Amino acid sequence: MPMPDAADLHALSTARAPLYRAFLAELPPGAHLLDAGCGEGQDARHFQQEGHVVSAIERDLAAARRASRHGGLPVRVGDILTLTTVVPFDGIWACDLLPGGEHEPALLAQLGALLKVGGLLYCNLPAPLGPDENLPRFAAHGLYQTRRWLAPLPRLTSPAPGSPQAPWLHLLLRKTAL
Repeated sequence: MPMPDAADLHALSTARAPLYRAFLAELPPGAHLLDAGCGEGQDARHFQQEGHVVSAIERDLAAARRASRHGGLPVRVGDILTLTTVVPFDGIWACDLLPGGEHEPALLAQLGALLKVGGLLYCNLPAPLGPDENLPRFAAHGLYQTRRWLAPLPRLTSPAPGSPQAPWLHLLLRKTAL
């Protein structure tokens, strides 16, 4: 895939605006946020421009470098499973981080551990088959739904012409004391 240019990243941020609004509406001004798996950095940059303190982590070195250049903030290169913090985050943006896999339980436990009590987690998953299919796995980590909605996920690359863009389940989860 070719590297996205500034116009592509701006278009993606514009398309994700409803997701950003839903997430930021439930956070205090100047919240300390983690963009977990920040990719090209467009989400981190948006949150920073909105006045939040943003930390970012990305596994891919090349993407982390681009994100750092684009967002103007340091991006830690590494795996979210090994991330530690002295001060827990007010919010975590985990876009495209969770769609299944054997590491998901450990990843959910780690995201819960990185959030302060009362902190907010945004994540997205492929649309569920049933109304509450995905929720028990979050509650096991002290993460409880505050909002959910179905909508396509804006991306840097568009689906092939004529192919439907499948809806995704978008979740806002609040951490409670276990």
